[in-house]
Amino acid sequence: MSLNALIDDLWEDPPAGAVGAVRTFVSELRAALGADAIATVGRGYALRVAEVDAWRLEEESFPVSWGEPYADLDPSPWVLQERARLLELRARALLDQGRGASLVAELSSFAAAHPWREKAHVLLAHALFQDGRQVEALEVLREARGRLMGRFGLDAVPDLDRAEEDILRHAVTRTGGYARLRSASVVAGQAALTGGLALAQAQRFAAVAEAERLGDPLLTARVLTAYDVPANWTVSDDAAQAAVLVETARRTLRLLPADAPVALRARLLAVIALEHRGTRDAWAWEAAHEAERLARELGDPAVLAVALNARFVQSFQRPGRSAERGAIADELIEVAARHDLPAYEILGHLVAMQAHSALGAFEAAARHVTAVEQLAEIHETPLVRVFTQGFRVMRAPDEAGYRTLDLSGMPGVEAGFLPLALLSIGLPPDPLLDWGPYRPWAQPLLHLADGDVAAARRAAADLPTPRADHFYEVLWTITAHIARRLDDRALAEAAREALEPARGEIAGGTTAMIGFGVIQ
Repeated sequence: MSLNALIDDLWEDPPAGAVGAVRTFVSELRAALGADAIATVGRGYALRVAEVDAWRLEEESFPVSWGEPYADLDPSPWVLQERARLLELRARALLDQGRGASLVAELSSFAAAHPWREKAHVLLAHALFQDGRQVEALEVLREARGRLMGRFGLDAVPDLDRAEEDILRHAVTRTGGYARLRSASVVAGQAALTGGLALAQAQRFAAVAEAERLGDPLLTARVLTAYDVPANWTVSDDAAQAAVLVETARRTLRLLPADAPVALRARLLAVIALEHRGTRDAWAWEAAHEAERLARELGDPAVLAVALNARFVQSFQRPGRSAERGAIADELIEVAARHDLPAYEILGHLVAMQAHSALGAFEAAARHVTAVEQLAEIHETPLVRVFTQGFRVMRAPDEAGYRTLDLSGMPGVEAGFLPLALLSIGLPPDPLLDWGPYRPWAQPLLHLADGDVAAARRAAADLPTPRADHFYEVLWTITAHIARRLDDRALAEAAREALEPARGEIAGGTTAMIGFGVIQ
């Protein structure tokens, strides 16, 4: 450190003997620490010691419970600078532990006292974000950017810009073990959006398991909710994995402290509803609606988008809800477009495409196909093309179109889809195809094709109740067809009752990829 810098730090108005005074101080320090501890370098001094308590404190275990650093010293420039640096380190340590909510008041004062310090505003924004106050976090960054650009004539403020982007993506960058797990889930979500779905889900599953082993429900909740991947399909890619995630999320929800951020609680409820697909469990329905209620109270558009996605998934608990899903889609598109949430704007158009297809409004569905393909191109979301190509094949159905439809990488969509699609265009059931979870509905038809009516009746008697997902009406329509072929009045009546709420909709139209005709 130069002699002039030492003088400036020690005195606002240096006395005439400042140089001599500093040299006296240095001599006293050398006497106390050893002659080699402070070396003369040019017109300044350098500390030459192996260990310094303050350095070790920062490197090994920064005390997050500290109050204001150096509070007993006069507020000279060097003290203020070092105090600010240590306060920022402490804030970062707390943020890494997910404890940003406790920092909001302190960082608000800190940012107000240091209006030209970028990092102060970034830390405050991150704390607000962890407290579930995303709108306020973004406003802090925008106001700080405006002040800095106006004062210093800057074209951009990179740290603030990056922080804003991270918050909008729910990918706030942190360091340390806590952040590593949450970051792993965030990265997995981004990979899923760009096509690496199976690997992304495995990475997320591992991160959640590791987080729960640490015994911190706040951390587990953040890792669970960091995987921000919209869901437009109600058949899980990995049902066993999804069941574990749901149980983990439910346990974590019960363990959350009462003062946990409301946004985090809402997102965790949404995870429960999103992962527990295809059932009629009331608690999953209630989780989706509670997530939506909390999101609307918060006024946080990103949380609302997730909650609307959860409500969409749970809307399949009851048949004939295509109009409701259309309304969900409209709100998703409007909220996402206004607040720059492209993944959810894409979801909104896909849901709208499905809802309009189920209602037979194919021109309206086609407009959403065009819109979503444009968004997918801009935001590099290749899996969207699978669904829009499926829509085109449905509108001009033929065997070749369905056989060339590439559903690989999406097990929940792919399993059993092709034989159902071929059945929808009037082709006989193919025993060599993989019917996946829909094999029970194929079996009576295969027996009938072989002329074995008795076996067909036995298989029909064992038919399960279809799951509450995209194929509910399809499977009941096939059941009705089997009942007519077998003249099974009880089975026919069961099919009629199940399909009654969806009368007038197209069976299979909710997939926007296959259609078995209008439900009469």
